[in-house]
Amino acid sequence: MKFRIVIYMFIGSILLSCNPTQQSSGALSNTTIRATISNYLISQNSIGRNKADTLLTENFIRNMNGIEMVSNINEHKANMHIFHTGFPDMNFTFPSQFIKDNEAFIVWIFTGTHTGIFGEINATGMKIKVNGISHLYLDKEGKIYREDVFYNELDLLQQLGFTLNPPITE
Repeated sequence: MKFRIVIYMFIGSILLSCNPTQQSSGALSNTTIRATISNYLISQNSIGRNKADTLLTENFIRNMNGIEMVSNINEHKANMHIFHTGFPDMNFTFPSQFIKDNEAFIVWIFTGTHTGIFGEINATGMKIKVNGISHLYLDKEGKIYREDVFYNELDLLQQLGFTLNPPITE
């Protein structure tokens, strides 16, 4: 009889410890996450670009299409400066968001007119519209420490007037 009680207690403790609705002690409130995400998204547009510093960790990492582009706040500023210079009227809209624990998935649309130098590309005057998704990771203080960005870079370049030539196979 004692053996059965011990087994039932053991199974009960396992079931209670595996409760999927229980949040870990490091989980942020949904309100905190939504506020951080909202402020970060606003900061991506030229009007709020100076706000990002307070929302990111010092060693913030941004990967774009699987390539690390940024490994700290200063590099993030420089990276965003390239976009703000090339597309002074740049605008991000965010049609949908999904937040789970300390992570967020954001669908975004980037529009702008290429009236300035973008990297090494002189202004073309072309209007662009690019769709993408960002996966944001927040630390226990509510700051963003990583962003994985995915978008079709070829589509962006083609909208700027670049063409893709077939490979030479001979």
